[in-house]
Amino acid sequence: MKLEESLPINIYSKYKEAFKTQELVQAAFKENEDLIFISATGIAVRFIAPFLNNKEQDPAVLVIDDQGRFVISLCSGHLGGANDLARSIAEKIGAIPVITTATDGRGYEGLDLYAKKMHFNYQSIHDLTPLTGAMVDDKKIFLYNPYNFQEPKYPNFTRDMDPEIGYSLAITDEESLDLPGYTVYLRPQILHLGLGCKKGANYEELKLLLKNILTKLNLSLASIKDMASIDIKKDEVAFNQLSKDLGIDFFCFKAEELSPFEDKVQGSDFVKKTVGVSSVSATSALKLGGELILEKEAYKGFTVSISREV
Repeated sequence: MKLEESLPINIYSKYKEAFKTQELVQAAFKENEDLIFISATGIAVRFIAPFLNNKEQDPAVLVIDDQGRFVISLCSGHLGGANDLARSIAEKIGAIPVITTATDGRGYEGLDLYAKKMHFNYQSIHDLTPLTGAMVDDKKIFLYNPYNFQEPKYPNFTRDMDPEIGYSLAITDEESLDLPGYTVYLRPQILHLGLGCKKGANYEELKLLLKNILTKLNLSLASIKDMASIDIKKDEVAFNQLSKDLGIDFFCFKAEELSPFEDKVQGSDFVKKTVGVSSVSATSALKLGGELILEKEAYKGFTVSISREV
């Protein structure tokens, strides 16, 4: 077949070998593997229907007619990559890609796909739906993008904060803003945490300190990219638990790796004599990248510093 000759994939067909299609489809959904049906669309729909969950988890599902004229993106067009896969296969076999997602049809960029491409966090896929609807209806959307990230492809963004505008898109690490209309927040991961502590300090106190800091600075937890401390703190329960709870990497640096940043922060001779560098949390944040927006805040045995990288 043209498809086998064009792509490094295995083709399952009743004309080639016997297999249990339903079990194959179930396994593909479980392992999040792309599915390509060479069949009528109705057949594909009936096979995948029992296993559909949501577009954040479902694999790409494509349908190709038996004459190879059309490649249909059936399921998970954006996040699953079915739209791009359909275009790629269609080009290779000389077929017509059939893409039915509304934003693609208008040449706009779906917010879910844009966020995935940019590695931005957002609260829920369902929060994007009203704004996507506004894009399909070609409505004006206020765009708040203080760090000048690459913007989604959409011609009707405005920076005129007209209170009559019904929708806003905020690409920011700020937790809350007074923007017009329904607002979607996309969170760039641009914040780095630098941490220091007394041995055995309590995790609950660290959580409280971090919460208070983020509230005071109006910063979103979802914009924290990673965290770091000095290597002698690598086994601190509080730090490892925070890394696990936030789902972010915890880096540990040697004193000599942190010392080049000492001249940028206020340090302590006592700390330097104890661990080999005059400041742990601030130099750790700087080592991760960016510029300090919080040099240090201390509470019950912990110190926290934050840098921002844009």
